[in-house]
Amino acid sequence: MRPEELPPFLRVDQAQALTQLGRSQIYQLMRRWSETDGLEGIPVVRFGRCARIPTAKLLRLAGLDPDGEAADDA
Repeated sequence: MRPEELPPFLRVDQAQALTQLGRSQIYQLMRRWSETDGLEGIPVVRFGRCARIPTAKLLRLAGLDPDGEAADDA
């Protein structure tokens, strides 16, 4: 799936497919994001009990911009 085809918020299984990380790793990194006030881990947004990962932030974290192009190191 191309980045522009992704929904604005990802479920854990979608983030797994995108990052090739395991389910437990994703949850651990989401908890880390919450515990460190966003300094470490994978970004997470909570809608009640439902946790979602903002696609644009995850792509930037991976070194891609939301349009799917590699980010410049400069």
